[in-house]
Amino acid sequence: MNEYEVISIPVSDGTEREFAIMDTFEVRRKMYMVVSLIEEDEIKEGVYIYRYYNAEDGDVIIEEIAEPDEYSKAVAAYEKR
Repeated sequence: MNEYEVISIPVSDGTEREFAIMDTFEVRRKMYMVVSLIEEDEIKEGVYIYRYYNAEDGDVIIEEIAEPDEYSKAVAAYEKR
């Protein structure tokens, strides 16, 4: 397995899952993170896109993209990369 930075993200059932950070990019001054789920030390196929920013204390804050228009723009930007 390639070496990727791993991050824990809360998911819809209230638990946290581990994801490999596959890429990061910016669209209109907003930062996005492309991640893939890790299960049993294997990176699963498929990606998820989240918005993120760096908090003043140095933590990375990850947010789901709630607006369909913003999500579509983020996906389009990622696919052009």
